[in-house]
Amino acid sequence: MSISTISPEILRHLDPGKYLILDVRTPMEHAEKRLKRPHQHVPLDVLNPVDFMIKSAENSTTKIYLLCRTGQRSKVAAEKFLVHGYDNIFVIEGGIVACETCGHDMEGYNSPNRLITESKTYPIPLERQVRIAAGAFVAIGVVLSLLVNIWFCLISLFVGCGLIFSGVTDRCGMALILTKAPWNKVAKSIPDTHVSTS
Repeated sequence: MSISTISPEILRHLDPGKYLILDVRTPMEHAEKRLKRPHQHVPLDVLNPVDFMIKSAENSTTKIYLLCRTGQRSKVAAEKFLVHGYDNIFVIEGGIVACETCGHDMEGYNSPNRLITESKTYPIPLERQVRIAAGAFVAIGVVLSLLVNIWFCLISLFVGCGLIFSGVTDRCGMALILTKAPWNKVAKSIPDTHVSTS
């Protein structure tokens, strides 16, 4: 069965009471930036479609629009719903990146219109953390291969292959690992503009 999609532009003009948006990104990504409109949040790795439908008191006729960063994880989530017989599932094309580009309001500590507070510090955005970590591993691999043993160049090769894989598949293993780091744990507080089931 093919997966249906909806463009962020069309989504902007729909009546919010007639559908449900489900964000399947990690808690850290969700805290960084999210839609400033009613939605639910359940990370893909813990998403159980049957439990979700029961907890959200939705039936199989409710249209559910799935959201991730660029659309790849939403497709995986859509397949989970389809396997359980829920066929009113739509992937938001281009994910939150496309939503922001087409003018959807955003909130979160990394959104353009966040409120600056002195009392709270936030982790570096995940995408930057990945670039820092990848660069550090490549530099360490090169230095160790020059100073200690040539075989340390395999570290740099491994990171390079990982970056190629990430670019081709739009899936980044290093990002998934970094979301588990202690400095990336997000508070469980629930903003007023959405419902979180994470």
